[in-house]
Amino acid sequence: MFLFFFILYLRTSAALLVSTQIRVSTRNITCQNGPSAGNLIFNCEACLVIARNYDIRTTLSITGAGPTGFTYACLQVNQIEAYHENLVRECNDFPAGTLNGYDDFCVASPFNKLRGSYRACLCSTNACNLNYSECVQRTKPYWDQKPPTFSNSIRLLTDRVKCYRPYEDYRPQPYSSLTALCATNDLECKNFLFDHGVACVISVDRTNQITRQTLSPSIYSAQLMKFKMTLCKSFTWTSKSIYFTQCQYDETICMCAVDGCDIDLETCRTSSAIYTSIRHYSFSYFLLLILNIYY
Repeated sequence: MFLFFFILYLRTSAALLVSTQIRVSTRNITCQNGPSAGNLIFNCEACLVIARNYDIRTTLSITGAGPTGFTYACLQVNQIEAYHENLVRECNDFPAGTLNGYDDFCVASPFNKLRGSYRACLCSTNACNLNYSECVQRTKPYWDQKPPTFSNSIRLLTDRVKCYRPYEDYRPQPYSSLTALCATNDLECKNFLFDHGVACVISVDRTNQITRQTLSPSIYSAQLMKFKMTLCKSFTWTSKSIYFTQCQYDETICMCAVDGCDIDLETCRTSSAIYTSIRHYSFSYFLLLILNIYY
């Protein structure tokens, strides 16, 4: 009985990372890449094509944002998880368990459907994104009878958190890799971040200047993958935080998912969710324990 309790407890208090392994590409396919047709890139993990009827201007959607018309992308190993998760989140019926998929109605976060709708198709065979209709055909079961399965290495966050400072306090620093997520006069974007944040980020640069950000569900995984696989060489983690060191510009970065956890680096680094997990499941464990004793 106590072993069962312990296993369930570990599952609920697991770290933000499902796995620390770096996904290794085995496909090595060729994809079209760029704002116009004809530019081919090799060594891709998957191919993406996006269709928009108008410009979508938001930094809070890595797939939806972009110019009118078609956009093609060769997704590398360090990009595929963030793009895939964003498609699953923003599209009505994009498949979560495979790389192959398409959806004709996706909405770019955080804006309304009229401003932010687009079509997207993701495929995993050579030159499968030459055009949108070709990509859709390549995702059909008769074309690829064993489409590649897919699982996240990042735990997707849904619980809202209130970061230590409102997003308006963000100030770009000369040695920070954190970039502004909203335009200075875009109050809709800033309010969206503050009201819908799932993670807080704090950065301390080589001059000891502090930068803070609030991350929404639409960009959390992309930012985490950027720190984990591109900008930083080392990290440690707790159940509710990831602490990155040896980063670009001699920067130290921490991401956490507890209210006010970005007050300073040490608070962020040690943030955890032990008591939250126990409270959430304590009643169920108590009932199971009673049943085990009497039956």
